[in-house]
Amino acid sequence: MQARILHLTDTHLHANPDYVMMGRNTRLSLLALLEHIHSESEKPDIVLVTGDLTHDETSKGYRDLRAILETLKAPVYVLPGNHDIPKLMHRHMNKGQVGTQRQILIHNWQIVMLDSTIRQSDNGRLDDSQLQFLQHCLGQYPERYTVICLHHPPLPTGSPWLDTMQLENSTQFLNIIDKQPGVRAVLWGHIHQEFSAQLNNIQLLSTPSTFSQFKPLSSTYAVDKKRNAGYRWLELSDNGELETRVAWLPG
Repeated sequence: MQARILHLTDTHLHANPDYVMMGRNTRLSLLALLEHIHSESEKPDIVLVTGDLTHDETSKGYRDLRAILETLKAPVYVLPGNHDIPKLMHRHMNKGQVGTQRQILIHNWQIVMLDSTIRQSDNGRLDDSQLQFLQHCLGQYPERYTVICLHHPPLPTGSPWLDTMQLENSTQFLNIIDKQPGVRAVLWGHIHQEFSAQLNNIQLLSTPSTFSQFKPLSSTYAVDKKRNAGYRWLELSDNGELETRVAWLPG
């Protein structure tokens, strides 16, 4: 059997429906992206959304986002980014098809959702409780293959200004997962661009934002005007194989 996973990230939804960020209306872009996903022949079994759910950190922003994500007609699991308030997120994003469950079991896989946020900071860190939870999940189901999700990149991605905001204890995190043969992928957002690397058998993957992207390999802040909104598909096979591709909104 296969599990089909849809990965979205960095929606930056605002309570104001006219809010524009990086030259695009974040709400209209998300709606257009979901309409494009609906038109695809592939349908997700589950959806993962890895942080910066809102930009204004308001209850209305979370409620609006939850209603939009409900249209995907699949279970949706979210985690916070540096523009989120975790307590507010948990309050408003646990209803209907949308939830903040930290461990998801599907077929022969588990997905572990980690909170890498530091309050009032753009930087990321997995504190002891998050690392202990990760190790608990890996020990609980050693026979399952694992995908790990967080918001911040666990390694440099080639843009010096963004690399200052990567996971502060990335070495500790990577040392933990490198010793686990069942870990197949790490997914994140934050950098608003597609990125991939390999750590032995582990794919390290970032997914584009649902509205605008940062220019790859830029030393300073720059918007990638050649790229539109994007998302990622993952196909998880029961034998541990993982295939993935990024799709872009046309136009």
